[in-house]
Amino acid sequence: MALCLVVEDQPLQRRTLEGMLRASGYQVSGCSSGAEARRQVANHLPELVLLDLGLPDMDGLDLIPGLLASSPLSRIVVLTGHDSVREAVAALRAGARHYLVKPWNRDELLVVLERERAAVDREESRRREAEPSLYWGANLQVAALRDQLQSLSTSPLTPVLIIGETGTGKELVARELHRFTGSGGSFVPLNCAAVPRELMESELFGHEQGAFTGAESRRRGVVELAHDGTLFLDEVGEMDYPLQAKLLRFLQDGAFRPVGSEAELESRCRVVAATNVDLRRRMEIGRFRSDLFYRLSVVTLKLPPLRNRSEDLLPLAHFLLKRIAGRLGRPLRQLGPRAEAVILNHDWPGNVRELANRIERALVLGSSPRIEPEELDLSGPADDTTYRPSLVLEDPARLRRVLEEEAWNLSRAARRLGVERHRVKYRMRKFGLRRPENG
Repeated sequence: MALCLVVEDQPLQRRTLEGMLRASGYQVSGCSSGAEARRQVANHLPELVLLDLGLPDMDGLDLIPGLLASSPLSRIVVLTGHDSVREAVAALRAGARHYLVKPWNRDELLVVLERERAAVDREESRRREAEPSLYWGANLQVAALRDQLQSLSTSPLTPVLIIGETGTGKELVARELHRFTGSGGSFVPLNCAAVPRELMESELFGHEQGAFTGAESRRRGVVELAHDGTLFLDEVGEMDYPLQAKLLRFLQDGAFRPVGSEAELESRCRVVAATNVDLRRRMEIGRFRSDLFYRLSVVTLKLPPLRNRSEDLLPLAHFLLKRIAGRLGRPLRQLGPRAEAVILNHDWPGNVRELANRIERALVLGSSPRIEPEELDLSGPADDTTYRPSLVLEDPARLRRVLEEEAWNLSRAARRLGVERHRVKYRMRKFGLRRPENG
């Protein structure tokens, strides 16, 4: 629902406009002065601004550039009682999109606002497509992953298997590969664990009218929808064994048969599968076909858990903070030193998804300029004391685990624990911990 800010100093006209806009499906906020308009635009980033030029504290023409500086995507529509060509030209040059003279016509105003709202939606969509969906950071494993995506972008039909813990961003990586490839088709996701078993074949390959009870019309499956694009199969390890053979055949020759159809269809798309389970173990117990595994894993991408990306933790937190604040239309807040320390010392069992969740919680519930640890609410998972510096440095097993996960790099281990490097080195000597000669 688009937010429209009505800046009008006449109470009756403001209330009339607000009521009309709410009845037309807009979220509406109102104010009567330039100063209040500046504050509301900066805090809420409205898609649309209806601006009266005759404000009690300033000329509305002088207000326009500042509003657009705070919210570049906002579309400003001027409503004024002065039918002046010179003033209209000045308003448009300042950045307004339309200049309407009072008394306004309801239908004309709604057409103008709907056109501008659609323009904002298109611009936001273009910006989202142009922006990277992932924070790559300094982690060497993630940097190598990006290089692999760029190489894969030149081979738009090569299947890819993405493995990693829950919350590491497997779908984001798949979307980034789709963006890098730029094939022109759609990115079509399907969570194999979320579809009832009896409907899975229809979700994949579609069905004909009357193929089964409830099939009242023909329906295209995700395989067909992904033509010339990317089909993302999340939690592929949950797919039923009999259906795996049909997926294998599609991977081999691009042909599929909708449920209830005698005709074969074809679709060209890249299949990207993702899993957080050990597919090789599933193969051993007869729950996953070995031929499908080897066909899916032409290229395998492994995502590291967030606890192994200590050098990226704070930069990633700031990246998410800015992105989530923009999505929510909330003022950008900063992480305080104590909040940063909590983030560094948390184990992050939910990985990037958990970090984004905690940051969104702080933005929604807090209002002060600085985020404090209590707003992140990490008391539950953070009580797993594996990464608390005082305890790690007193426990050789915990210290070894951190060192192993940081490839025995003392600087990274110290940064992860939030302590000086010499303290880690001293404890290693005390506990007799040494980097393996072959490591």
